[in-house]
Amino acid sequence: MSGKKKGKNREVDLEKLSKIRNIGIVAHIDAGKTTTTERILYYTGRIKRIGEVDEGTATMDFMVQEKEHGITIQSAATYFKWKGYEFNLIDTPGHVDFTVEVERALRVLDGLIVILDASEGVQSQTETVWRQADKYSVPRIVYVNKMDKTGADFWYTIDTMKKRLLVTPLPIQIPIGSESDFIGVIDLLEMRAIYWEDEEGRKMVFAEIPEELRDEAELARLQTLEALAELDEEFLEKFLEESYNLDDVKRALRRVTLELKGIPVLAGSSLKNKGVQPILDAVIDFLPSPLDISTFKAYDRKTGKELTLKVTDEELVALCFKVNVDNYLGKLSYVRVYSGFLSSDSQALNTRVNKRERIAKIFKMHADKREEVEFLGPGEIGAILGTRFTQTGDTLASPKRPVYLEPITPPEPVIFVAIEPKTKKDEDKLPESLQKLMEEDPSFRVRYDEETGQTIISGMGELHLEIIVDRLMREKNVAVNVGKPQVAYKETPTKKAVGEGRFVRQTGGKGHWGHVILEILPLKDSTDKKVYFEVNQEQIPKEFHDAIREGIREALAFGPLGGYPVIGVKVRVIGGSYHPTDSSPTDFKVAAAEAVRKALESAGMTLKEPIMRAEIITPEEYLGDIVSDLQTRGAEIKSIDIYQTKGTIVINRITALVPLRELFGYTSRLRSLSQGRAYFYMEFSHYREVPKQLQEKIILTGRISLL
Repeated sequence: MSGKKKGKNREVDLEKLSKIRNIGIVAHIDAGKTTTTERILYYTGRIKRIGEVDEGTATMDFMVQEKEHGITIQSAATYFKWKGYEFNLIDTPGHVDFTVEVERALRVLDGLIVILDASEGVQSQTETVWRQADKYSVPRIVYVNKMDKTGADFWYTIDTMKKRLLVTPLPIQIPIGSESDFIGVIDLLEMRAIYWEDEEGRKMVFAEIPEELRDEAELARLQTLEALAELDEEFLEKFLEESYNLDDVKRALRRVTLELKGIPVLAGSSLKNKGVQPILDAVIDFLPSPLDISTFKAYDRKTGKELTLKVTDEELVALCFKVNVDNYLGKLSYVRVYSGFLSSDSQALNTRVNKRERIAKIFKMHADKREEVEFLGPGEIGAILGTRFTQTGDTLASPKRPVYLEPITPPEPVIFVAIEPKTKKDEDKLPESLQKLMEEDPSFRVRYDEETGQTIISGMGELHLEIIVDRLMREKNVAVNVGKPQVAYKETPTKKAVGEGRFVRQTGGKGHWGHVILEILPLKDSTDKKVYFEVNQEQIPKEFHDAIREGIREALAFGPLGGYPVIGVKVRVIGGSYHPTDSSPTDFKVAAAEAVRKALESAGMTLKEPIMRAEIITPEEYLGDIVSDLQTRGAEIKSIDIYQTKGTIVINRITALVPLRELFGYTSRLRSLSQGRAYFYMEFSHYREVPKQLQEKIILTGRISLL
C-alpha cells in the first residue's frame, strides 16, 4: 500500500502506517518473555550484547526490584526496525499481582506474541492474559519456548491450547528434536529446516528437512492446511482444487489471525538463541498494522454519543496508558496516538478534566532510556513530558474535536497493609511519595484511617505491596514500619435507601448553603460505583455537580460497618436546593457526603470479601490430602483434571474458588502436604458476601489478623 493522506500540518504516510507493528509479549511467569525480548533487541541491532534475566542484566528489567526478584514488575516499552518494518514492543509482567500492567498494555496494542513453556503448556496466568486479550479482541501468535528444557513436548503444548484456551492452533513450525536434542525447527510453510549455526544465534541456515522427519513434517503441514481451510472459505476453494501457493497460504493465515479464528504457532528456545528471528517474520506476516484496524471507537465529550473515527483523520486522538514519575525529570505520560499528530511544544486537550495540556517534549522509549523526537503520528507509541493533569486512561484530543476513548478501569485491590512513617521527616514526605506511586500504578490505593492514625495501602497481592514498600523506601527515601497483610473487605448495600444532607450556616455575612437529597441502590454482582443526577437547574445548578461527586466519592471510601470501602452501589441525586449568593462547591461537597452517610446507615449494609481462583498442581499421590485441606478452608472445588502425564507419574490440576482470608500462609501448608512437590497460583475472581457469623466478628474487632 502506498500514498499519503494530507493532514492540516503534516501528512499521514499510508505506506509507513502499513509497516508499523504495535505488539506485546505476554506469558505466565518464567515462560521466557524478557529472555525472548532480549534476543529480539539483539538480532535487530537495538542492543550490542545479550543480557540475561538471571544475571540482572536484561535491558527491559531495569528496576532494581526486577533485577533482585528476577521477574518483570512494570511493563517496559521499546522500538526497533526489522526488514523495513517499525516495531513498538511492550514487555509485560507475568506475575498475577501486576496484571494491571498487562491490561493497560493490551489496551493500546494491535497484536500479541504469547509465549508458552514447552514443558508446561498453557498455565494459569496464560489463561488470564488470554481472556484479557479476548476482551480487547487482540490478534495473537504463539511461540512455544524452552524446547530445550527437560520435559519439553511441542504436541502436548498444542493440545493444552485446544483444551484450556478453546482455540484452533495452526502450527507453522515443528521442532527438530526436544530437550537436550533440540537443534532447530522445520518451517511447514516453505518445507525446509532452519538451524542456528553460531552460538549467539545470529546466523540462520536453511537446509533440507532430515529424511527421518520428512513424513512427520508433511503430515503436520497437511493438518495445518486442513484446519486453515476449515476456517477460511476463500482458501478452502483453492485447497480443494489444489491450486494454492505459498502466498495464498500466508494471506489465509493472516485473515484467520486478524479475525481471531486461528493461532499461528512457532517453536524455539530463546535461551539457546534458536527460533527468535522467525517470530519477527511471523509478526510482519500475520499480525495487524494500525491501517488494518483502520477505525476506532470514541465518544463525544459533551453528548457521550459513540463515534467511529478513522486512523487517517486529521484531528488528534491519543490515549495515555501509563504514567511514570521520575524523581528528576518529572512525570512521563506514555501515549498511543490513534489519529492526527502529537507535536512537541504544542497543546492538547485532556478531555477528562477539560483542560489543555502543554506537550513540552516527546520521546520514543527504549526501556529506561529516552530518545527525543519532534512528533508522534498515527499508530505510534511514545512518552510525553510536561503534562500536569493526565492520568492513566485519559484521552488527549484536539480542542476542535473533544472526544474521549474508553478509559482503562483498574481492578479492585484485594489486600492491604498499614504503614507508619518512622520519623517526622518521613511523615512529611509520605503523602507526596504515595501520590506519585498511585499515579504510576492505578491498582495501588491509599487511604488514611482516622481512628488508628495509620496510612492504609491496598493492592493486588503480597508481592505487589512488598514491591510498593520497597520502592517507597529506596526511590522516595521514606522509611516506614509495615503491618501484617490483611484482607481488603468491602461493604455493599442490600436495599434502597434515601439520605438528606444539609450544610447551612447563616452568619450575617456570606454564609454557607448546600443541600442534597440522594438515593442509594445496590448494584448486584458489581464492584462499580455509579453516580447519576436527576435534578434540574432550579434545584442544584450543574456548576456544583463535580463537588457533589467528590463528596459522594469520599463518603463511599468508608462504610458504616467497619470503615471498609463501599462497592456495588448506584447513587442517584434526586433533590436539593441552593442559595444564589451563599452556596459554594465546598458546601455541596459536605452536604453530599452527609447524605451518603445517612443513606448507608439504613441501606442494609453487608460485608463482601475477595474470592480467589486458585490452581494447584500436584502429583496424584497427594491429591486427596490437598483436596481435604482445601475443603476445610471453605473452598469450592470447581474441577480436578489431569495436567500432565510423565511416564508413570500423573500430575493433577485442582481448580477451586477460595476466600482470600484462607490463603495467607498457604504456600507453606502446601509444601508440607506434598513434600514440596505441589505448587499453586491464584488470581482474583470476584467479591462474595462474607458468612454472617464471620461478619459479626470482623465488625466487632475491626480487623482480623490472619497471620
